[in-house]
Amino acid sequence: MGYENTTDNVLYKIRIIDLFTLDQRDIRVRYSLLLDLHNAMQDSNINYQLPQFPKKEYLKTLFGENKVIKKREQKIGEYFQQLLKCPPPNHKLLLDFIREGVDTIRQQELLKEVSSKQEILKFFNSERVLEKGQFGKTTLYSVNGKKIILHKFYVMQHQSDQFFQAYIKAHLNIFDFSLFTQVISIFYIRPKANFVDSMLGQVKQPKVSKKTNIFTHFYPKHIRVEAVKIFSLEEYEGQNLNEVIKDRKNKNKPFTLDELLNIIQKILQAIIQLHKRNIFPNRILPTSIIINNESVKLASIQEPNAKYKEKYLLEGYAIRTEQEFDVVYYPPEKMSQQFQQLNGRLIDSWHFGVCILMAALLYTNKELDGIHSCYQVDKFANQVQLLYGDVIAEIIMLSLKQQPHERADIRELYFLANQTAIIKFHSTVLNQQERTQITYLKINTITQEQLESLQQLIQKSPILSVKINLYKQEIDQQEFDKLLQLLGNFAEVKYFQMILNKTQNLNFGNLCVGLQKLKQIKRLSLDLKGINIEKEDIDQAKD
Repeated sequence: MGYENTTDNVLYKIRIIDLFTLDQRDIRVRYSLLLDLHNAMQDSNINYQLPQFPKKEYLKTLFGENKVIKKREQKIGEYFQQLLKCPPPNHKLLLDFIREGVDTIRQQELLKEVSSKQEILKFFNSERVLEKGQFGKTTLYSVNGKKIILHKFYVMQHQSDQFFQAYIKAHLNIFDFSLFTQVISIFYIRPKANFVDSMLGQVKQPKVSKKTNIFTHFYPKHIRVEAVKIFSLEEYEGQNLNEVIKDRKNKNKPFTLDELLNIIQKILQAIIQLHKRNIFPNRILPTSIIINNESVKLASIQEPNAKYKEKYLLEGYAIRTEQEFDVVYYPPEKMSQQFQQLNGRLIDSWHFGVCILMAALLYTNKELDGIHSCYQVDKFANQVQLLYGDVIAEIIMLSLKQQPHERADIRELYFLANQTAIIKFHSTVLNQQERTQITYLKINTITQEQLESLQQLIQKSPILSVKINLYKQEIDQQEFDKLLQLLGNFAEVKYFQMILNKTQNLNFGNLCVGLQKLKQIKRLSLDLKGINIEKEDIDQAKD
């Protein structure tokens, strides 16, 4: 327990600690709210006597004010200790307060009543539009030397209150503003209440947008869906990752290992905080990662129009628009039309992996086209490995696994990112050794001409990543053995993928012998579906 003595209120600070995750949060509440909680719990437990709630002693002198407040704070602390030690039979209200209780002061800061846009903008200087799309607009302003973003989100009228409350709830549960940009306020623009509204306690409904075609893609044309605007103000100090990547690409100045590692660790720490509070999945894009020197923060958490943007993109409406290649940010299970249970935490792992891959290679989303292929992810990871070493490449590989059950979650990625001894070792090695280029080789048939061409290639580029696709082909075992012998004797094959699905005349024993000859192989992938393997072949492979 603790307290804050403001000009007009005494606020009692309660720290709630989750003993499973060791996560903690502070909430500030007034005496009157705690008294209301006590009375409500007593009403729902008529035959059970709760501990006595500390009475409010009215202050007679300013001199004794702090002493009285301190004494009351101590008594409230003792009250909660007794309550938690022997909770009442009907303890739902107590549990709800502990689990869902919010900082009432932060809640007041977030919720703002606004009757016109000019009411807010008269204090701001407009700088530029950061983003403008079908479902909203983001504009950068400055006020008193600080940068502020005004978000405008279009949402369907019948879903507006649901999305508004979810947006508020998410930001009431974000406390660490060293990892997150701070949302200053969230509001509708409502007409001012008149005298009758005030007397009856009625609240004016938000203004309906004049735009009538925002959601035409989602409903038949004869059905009119009204749109409502939700606004928020969010701090913005620095540049988003997308802007940083463009600047560095123009200057041909990639991130150093330490810089990239700092971005990885800060983003993972932020996502872990979100997951602890059950805030997922999150639409994490390079534009929502804000970098200011060594400071790295996540922004745009749980935006109300995120589901519309996703639906618009995944259902193919964004083709031939600027958003067309944003599809790379979504994992394969999101792209699938088949119904399946989605794991929001693992979706966040994919978002994270794409952002880090873009930062490592200074790529645009268009240059990541094909990322939903295992082979393409391998190629990207190999490029990262040459630049930053095995640990960063492994983080990207594990976050971009095509199958959700194979993908690493955020905690596993964070553990890997903190292997500092390994990372420093790789940093030293990369600074001392010449970076060798890997050549990507794809083979669809095996002929004598192909073998001669391969031998010439190996003389120029001995380090290879090989993909062999012999699907439904009839194999010449002699030529096949020569290929494996050639790769084993004269090349270093780092990554090897072979598709032998339904091939004919394959000698499994010879295949295993040939694979044993491959040098320094890191990843091996074999597809042997539809092949009959005799016991004698297995015995030969064991020998």
